[in-house]
Formats: sequence, structure tokens, C-alpha cells
Amino acid sequence: MRIRDKIKKPHRPVVAYEILPPREKDGTLNSYAETISSLLSQTHIDAINIPEVHDEVGRGDRPIVNQKRGEPREFGRLLQDIVGIEAIINRVVVYDDYDTQMRWLEETNKDFEIENMIIVGGESSSVKYSGPTVNEALNAISNIYNKKVGDIFCGGISIPSRKEESKNLIQKSQHGSEFFTTQVLYDSENAIKMINNYQKRCHELNTFPRRILLSFAPVSSQKNIEFLKWLGVEIPDNTERYLQGRPGSMKERSLDVAIEVLNEILSNIEKNNLKVPVGLNVEHIMSYNFQSSVEMLQELARIYREFCIKTQNYTL
Repeated sequence: MRIRDKIKKPHRPVVAYEILPPREKDGTLNSYAETISSLLSQTHIDAINIPEVHDEVGRGDRPIVNQKRGEPREFGRLLQDIVGIEAIINRVVVYDDYDTQMRWLEETNKDFEIENMIIVGGESSSVKYSGPTVNEALNAISNIYNKKVGDIFCGGISIPSRKEESKNLIQKSQHGSEFFTTQVLYDSENAIKMINNYQKRCHELNTFPRRILLSFAPVSSQKNIEFLKWLGVEIPDNTERYLQGRPGSMKERSLDVAIEVLNEILSNIEKNNLKVPVGLNVEHIMSYNFQSSVEMLQELARIYREFCIKTQNYTL
């Protein structure tokens, strides 16, 4: 079953693993893909999610030096061939003009055989970019390209801390987004509020909610925390103090936080009998956190799948 079919079946669990393409100095894309294939044999995932990160002036100085990496769509094609699992490519659409962007999307779909894409916007709505907005790109893919020759399954990004984010989810869905991945979560409050409001808006509009993949990542140093903050992730002060804890314990503590946040979100869904389908997306942030992320994926997936089995909203 294709990942699009799994995502669109609200009663089916969906688990994705997010990983950046390898740095060029780390060797070929092929050897890196083989390493991932070996490590991911430790657990089950439904798709590999490959982000695209850009440095924007509005974020300030990057706390960790950016490394030149392989192209996401090339990495995605190799993973599909070597690991035998579908890739989801993130594409920031605002940097190239409309025609250039559409050519890139068509080339990625046809030549690289990538069917799944997450359409991403710019850092700030106050910045004037040269390319299309997320909704313009989604509309062009869904109502023009796919209706003619294309076959792209589109998703979007969800930022729970953003004001009226549930309204943004509705708008993106209306333009063609079939699912969402959240920003990395280190607190449940905003995510719970967003999911509750999204359920309410969908009910009022007599439409169905799209799946939301909840994102988590381990951290092992203060640099990791600063990098997440640079990316826009909100980490409460008390959570950051807990993560810092005693030396050498940050990986374990970040897993504790992720478990607590996931359990609180799932408990809210179960308690309020919400119909918003959720999924799981675990990422590594830094390559040296790779094994920790696999361990996090195993534990969170266990909790998530048990939730899917025991609740009436989700059945295997």
C-alpha cells in the first residue's frame, strides 16, 4: 500500500522517519543510504521524510555551521531504490519564480520518480519572496499539474504555536494539502489546542480533518537545543532546564520529554473523542544523534501503535 493510501485511511497508523541528505564530505549518497537501510531494519516505518533547510537572515546567526549536502530529491530516489520505501521530499517553494518552481516539481515527479512532497513556505509572512506562496503552489499542483499529467501527493507544515494555526490547516487543505507534519514538539499545550480547534473548524465546515504527523527529535547537547530554537522550535524554560540536568543524560531526558508530550496529546484525543487522525514523525537533527533517534522512534511508535489499537478512532 502506498504511503498516500495509508495517510488517507484515518484508522491506519502512519510512522515516518525524517533525515537530512548526507553531507558531501561523508561520502556517496549510496553508501549513506545503505547505512540507513541497515539501521532502519531495527524498526518499521512507512516513509522517509527528507527536509530542505535554508538559512534566512531573519533567523539570525546559525548556531551550527551549515554543511553542503546532497540534493534531497536525488537522495529520495536512492532511498526508494535501496531501502525500498517511499520518500517524502520537502520543497521550499518561495525562492524561485512560479515557472521555475513548476518545472522543478515536474522534473522531480517524472525524472526522479518522487510522488510525495511537503510544500514549505518562507520564514516570515512579512518578507516579500520571489516565488509562489504555499497555497499558490498547492493549488497549481492539485488543480493544474495533477489534472493534466502529474501525480504528486501534497502535504504541508504545521506550527502549533502559530496564531490560528487551525485556520491555516483548513486553508492549505482547501488548496490541496492532504496531510501535515508538525514542527518538532517539546511541549503539548499548543499542539493540543491546535488539534482541538482544527476538529471544531472541520465540524463547522462539514469537512474531514487531514492527518497530522507529530514530530519529535532527541537532543544530546546545548548546541542541539540552540539549533532547534534557531529553527523556530519552542522549548519551555522548565523543559530546557530539565534537559540540561546532569552531564551525559540529555538524550535520555529528551526521550522522557517526547514520551510525556506524545502521551498528553494522545490522551487528549482519546478523552475528547477527536477524529483528527495523527501519525508519528521522528527526526535526528544531527547525524551523531542518529542511533538515539532510532531508539526514540522505536519507543514512541510502540506507544502510538498501542493507542491506535485501544481507541475506537483507530483500528489496524
